Amino acid sequence: MLVFISDLHFVDETAGKHNIPTSAFEKFLTSVKVHADKAKAKELKIVFLGDIFDLLRTEEWFKEEEVDRPWGNNTARMEERAGTILSSIEEINSDTFRLFEPAAIRKCFGNIETETVYVPGNHDRLCWLIDDMRNKVMELLGLDKGNQESFQHHFSNTKYGVYAVHGHCFDEFNYEGGPDRTDKDYKLVPIGDPITTELIAKLPYKLMINVEARSDLSPEKKEYLKRNFQEIENVRPFSATLKWLLYQVKANRDLKEIIEDTVDEVVQEFQELAFVKKWYGRHDRWYNPFDTADRIQGVLYFLEKFKVFSMGKLLDIANKLTKLFGEDELVKGAAKLFSKLDSRIQYIVMGHTHDPLSKALALSREGGKLYEHVYLNTGTWRKRYHECRDGSGFIGWKDMTYVMFYTPEEKPNQHGLPVFESWSGSLKREE
Repeated sequence: MLVFISDLHFVDETAGKHNIPTSAFEKFLTSVKVHADKAKAKELKIVFLGDIFDLLRTEEWFKEEEVDRPWGNNTARMEERAGTILSSIEEINSDTFRLFEPAAIRKCFGNIETETVYVPGNHDRLCWLIDDMRNKVMELLGLDKGNQESFQHHFSNTKYGVYAVHGHCFDEFNYEGGPDRTDKDYKLVPIGDPITTELIAKLPYKLMINVEARSDLSPEKKEYLKRNFQEIENVRPFSATLKWLLYQVKANRDLKEIIEDTVDEVVQEFQELAFVKKWYGRHDRWYNPFDTADRIQGVLYFLEKFKVFSMGKLLDIANKLTKLFGEDELVKGAAKLFSKLDSRIQYIVMGHTHDPLSKALALSREGGKLYEHVYLNTGTWRKRYHECRDGSGFIGWKDMTYVMFYTPEEKPNQHGLPVFESWSGSLKREE
């Protein structure tokens, strides 16, 4: 039996208290045990499919110069700061990590042979890149250090008909490498890294500094404002974050000027980053009017016009920008992958988008057997905010998704092929 979860985004909480409670993982393991017992599984592999640790959503990097941040020069100081962030994540989530210690897993699953596997994503790229952090992650999630396959950029198992990657390799904002997807490709820093930290995490950080200096808000209102702006990264799809920002301005009209000034400040600092300037030089192509660089510049143009345009005009610009981000690239990537994989692979699993999804892609016949090609996305356990259909605002709730695969022996079926189950639950509760 195989189980996939992804995008847990354990954080150090400097940029918001977004960690998932230990009770969620207790319920998850209990549920998996029920399914494993029912299938009479002799083995169980729990695959953490990337973005489990978030080394980007933190204010710790603002203590360092650009050269010592992840988009700098891979300095010893950068590695030291990354280690500090991971240590904070470990301390805050220690009760959760104890659940995955080998002794705890054995106690939970009894005689079932159990293994944990890790596939790194883009937010935990440094956990794979830096040896000391790699060893710490293997320890925290109970990985077998002697098994080199337990910490690779893909996971494949023909017995279960599964091939899995985190999925950021099909996202041009969060993957800088080429189509071969080698270790060298995954080492390259994508533009999404500084976007997450230097724009998304820095906006609430700078806003609170400016509010402190220029307003007399009560401590309670300051905390409420800070929490609201720190939720910006939980808005999906990414293109809706522009409308989320407009919504926050409308809800805080008395702070409109401070918010506008803060947005200007953050955008200017982002544009001045040496990494960003070099990235534009490599990616901004005059012959392609809608390339990756143009889309990022479009978002920054929107942010720079906060003071110039009316709310109505800004909303119109935001709607037009949303159309530039188009179809889910991971679905298209999965469809192309099937032609390159072992014919026994029926299922491609990814995370990254935070959007749980099951999508039928194709049917094929081989050796008298009918093979179904299916793309599955494991979503996230983090709270997500969804734009209301009428444009009046956003509503948030938590989802919990995991995907399980069984051999024909574990789940007998007429075709004698591996099968899957995808389980999702939603929780709406004001906190």
